[in-house]
Amino acid sequence: MKIVHVTSGAGYGGTRAQFERLVRVLHAAGIKQRVIASAANAHAARAHAVGVETIIMELPGTFAFMDRRKINAELKRYTPDIVMSWDQTSSALIEPGGYVHVGRAPLNYTAPQLATCNVLIAPSQARYDGAIAAGRAPTDVHVLPNLPSTVLPATGVSPFDRKKNFTPATARLIFTAARFEDSKGIADLFAALANVSGLYLWVAGDGAHRAALEERAYTLGIKPRVRFLGWQDDLRPYLAAADVFVCPARQEDLSDTIVEAWAAGTPVIATDSLGPGLLMKNQENGLLVSVGDVKSLADAIKFMMVEKDAAQKLAHAGAVAYAQSFAPEILNKKYIDLLRGLISRPVTTPLA
Repeated sequence: MKIVHVTSGAGYGGTRAQFERLVRVLHAAGIKQRVIASAANAHAARAHAVGVETIIMELPGTFAFMDRRKINAELKRYTPDIVMSWDQTSSALIEPGGYVHVGRAPLNYTAPQLATCNVLIAPSQARYDGAIAAGRAPTDVHVLPNLPSTVLPATGVSPFDRKKNFTPATARLIFTAARFEDSKGIADLFAALANVSGLYLWVAGDGAHRAALEERAYTLGIKPRVRFLGWQDDLRPYLAAADVFVCPARQEDLSDTIVEAWAAGTPVIATDSLGPGLLMKNQENGLLVSVGDVKSLADAIKFMMVEKDAAQKLAHAGAVAYAQSFAPEILNKKYIDLLRGLISRPVTTPLA
């Protein structure tokens, strides 16, 4: 099996982290791969560092027709069995060939950009439903959870040094991670923190709303207890240092960060938005509160901090749920089995 991955741009985000994780999983399994990416893509550079052949192009370039020509010329030379495009910009540049074109189903499905994809991987049920509603055949859309950071090699994860984040060693610590958008509910978490004294909060993430969130923390009087960490692809050291992980999202179809917290054995509080609500069982493997309910969120945080035995029971149940459904030996096999199965089927005509 030969696979080419095409990913445009640089920067940060969950999709780029997924790209690197899957490339490294397939590389460890001995599967032949090439990556087509921009020089500024740090995830592609790390994949190259472990031995995956990488072809550098300016993606997205100034002229899309030139990108298209260069990419498809490379595909003809390499003759892959599968081409995986990791964003809609890349998907739109791939021309049909003798390979299976695999794309990722976005939350807001865009048919023209995904027109040449024979198959879509949907990391959530909501994204699967969106693709089906747009006219994709159910046999061509496969629901597979995103790969957690535990698929990456690790010789042991140490808690991040609190001193480096100016956090007292004895302080109780909350951790959250998200792109800085209104839908992620970070402002609600700030409001809840304002009603809970003494706790510190580490926030991993970035985005256009960072300045507004920093101002919000200052206005609420919690800025001295909040640390902005920037975007972090690997959450494990921060989860190991935290007492509780909170996912306060107002709209969220994925639950990647909750799975990461479960893997780390960290108790979880989440709002009952779509992804967390489907994944978690309230008071069994975490606590669910109503979306936007700041008081309930604050009460849940207080409960976790006071009822330490109960918090540990929830964390243990989360670790069990992770081991049963999301451990590397389970998800890695699902991805590899899917890809191997795709090359044995006829290449169907994509949605026009």
